[in-house]
Amino acid sequence: MPRKSKPIIEFAKPGDEEEICRLIHALAKYEKEPESCVATPEMVREQLFGDKPGAECLLASMDGRVVGFALFFPSFSTWLCKPGMYLEDVFVEPEARELGIGGMLLQRLANICAERDYGRLEWACLEWNELAKGFYRRIGARPMEEWRTWRLTGEPLAALAKGSPAEKKPKEKKAEPASDKVEIYTDGGCRPNPGVGAWAAVLLYNGKTRELVGGEDETTNNRMEMLASISALETLKRPCKVVLHTDSQYLKNGITSWISKWKRNGWMTATKKPVKNDDLWKRLDAVITKHDIEWAWVRGHSGDKYNERCDELCTEEIDRRCKSK
Repeated sequence: MPRKSKPIIEFAKPGDEEEICRLIHALAKYEKEPESCVATPEMVREQLFGDKPGAECLLASMDGRVVGFALFFPSFSTWLCKPGMYLEDVFVEPEARELGIGGMLLQRLANICAERDYGRLEWACLEWNELAKGFYRRIGARPMEEWRTWRLTGEPLAALAKGSPAEKKPKEKKAEPASDKVEIYTDGGCRPNPGVGAWAAVLLYNGKTRELVGGEDETTNNRMEMLASISALETLKRPCKVVLHTDSQYLKNGITSWISKWKRNGWMTATKKPVKNDDLWKRLDAVITKHDIEWAWVRGHSGDKYNERCDELCTEEIDRRCKSK
């Protein structure tokens, strides 16, 4: 096979907006939130190459094909009293990741910081992306554990600009003060997908353990993951402080990020398509108002005691249902 040429890192220029937009949507899909990405080539052209550019972009090419990008803009440190760089997104296509292109993009960004006398280079990383976090630590970056990013967008941002407070939830939906602390572990799946499915939950409270299990003969993995959490929360008889552990990114991202956008859009995605499993999302949205919930992601099949127990319960329930058919 012919040997591949050396990757090329260069600044994006007018005419690259189609490739940049393609990679932005690929990144959104990789981060499991494709419906939230509304970028178009026209928007990219305006923001990167228009009269008032909002950001800059580096492109990584291999054998004439664009395989990665880094989009960044200036920040400022009041303590250092000098500008810095904020890296909004960096992404390399899967087939090119073993070529060191991600590291090359970050090195070029570091060079730009040096050339412009920037004091720091910062970025955010999804908590579940262990591969990326490991790489960042190897190059000397450290997470800012004591800092938590806050964000205003959409209607709350517009309301603040007008000087009016954001719309509050109706009083009847506010949860009563939580007094009991409960830990919940959930899992769900089916064989095949879609197919015969099961869900399971383990509840830990005051030194006691309770196991729940159920299933359906025709369903999907995502519905079973959701039903596990819904069923566990619906068993709680009074407001509780809950730590809910799930190995489903679909569930965690949906309830902590996507659902607010879906509700504003009338349970439609950003692409104007009906939200999948909206019946369960509405049911989950109703039950969470009763509790103070922390959503925690746990990697599946990684040895976590209660996650493994939920997986065992699901397997047993699916086996039982398959034999009875």
